[in-house]
Amino acid sequence: MDFTRPLSFDPLGSEELEMIESALHLELQRRALSRKSEEAEALAAKLIAAYQAGIRDDFGLTIVAGLS
Repeated sequence: MDFTRPLSFDPLGSEELEMIESALHLELQRRALSRKSEEAEALAAKLIAAYQAGIRDDFGLTIVAGLS
């Protein structure tokens, strides 16, 4: 992820949130983590940051989720 690029702070719509939630849900299942855990919160924040940095597809977000 290139954090030197300016971030896009456009509001996230329902489709975008569903895509991020899907990547989050898959990774939480893979790791057997609760949605209410600190790890889940950190992962969700990382996925939102990745989306805002320009990773805007299911595959890319899934890869980012697995890198944590």
